[in-house]
Amino acid sequence: MNQSNNEMSSFLAELAGEATQKMEANRTRQQDRQAMTHSVNAALERTFKFFNLFAQHLNALEPDVPRVYALDGKTQFSRLKWKSGMAEYRKQSIADNALMNHVYFQVRLTAPEPVTVTRRFEQFDEIKKDLDAYGLKPKEDMHDLWRNRAQKAIFQVELEPEFIVWMRFLGNYTDGSIELESNNLDGFGVMKGKLNPELLQTPMLDGIGKFLMGRTNALPQELELVRDFSRNR
Repeated sequence: MNQSNNEMSSFLAELAGEATQKMEANRTRQQDRQAMTHSVNAALERTFKFFNLFAQHLNALEPDVPRVYALDGKTQFSRLKWKSGMAEYRKQSIADNALMNHVYFQVRLTAPEPVTVTRRFEQFDEIKKDLDAYGLKPKEDMHDLWRNRAQKAIFQVELEPEFIVWMRFLGNYTDGSIELESNNLDGFGVMKGKLNPELLQTPMLDGIGKFLMGRTNALPQELELVRDFSRNR
C-alpha cells in the first residue's frame, strides 16, 4: 500500500509541475498581451495629442505649404496654403477606460486659383477615376462633358483649387501594430502599411508635422518604409 501511495504521489507531483508550467505560460502570455495592448493604445493617444495641437496651431498660422501636387507635367497644384486642419479619435466603446480604436487627421490645402486638366477623350475614364480617388472636384459635371463630346479629341475640365490630405492610424490589437492609411500625403494617391507602435514617438510625429507644412522635403524614414510596403502589395 505504501508503495502504491508513493507511486501516486509521484504521479500527482508530476501533474502538479505540468499544471504550474502551464499556468506560468498563461500568465506570461497574458502579461505580453497586456503590454502589447498598452503599447498600441498609448501610441494612438500620443498620436492624437500631437495632431490635435498641431492642427490648432497651424489653423491659427495658416502657413504657405511649399509643395507641388502634380497630375502631370502641366496640371499642378502649387502655391498651396493650409486651411482647416482637424484631428479626431474614436474609442472601441463609450466606457471611460475603453481602448482607442483609431486616430484621424486631415487638412485642406488650397491653391490660389482653379487648375485645368487637359486630356484626350480616350483617357476620360482614367482621369475620372483619378479625380475620384484623390478627392479632386471638377467645376463642371463630368457626365455632361462626356455626353457633349461630339467629335472632339481633347477635353478640358477645371478643378476646384483645393483637396484634402488625410491620415488614419488604426490600432490592431491582434498583432500589436498600427495600421496606417493615408491619401495625398506625399503627392496624390493612397499609402497603406503597418507601423510598430513604439515608432510613434515625438521625433517621428515631429517629422510628419514638418513635412505636412513644408518645412522638410521628405517623410520620416519609417513612413518611407511603409510607402515601399504599400507599393509592393
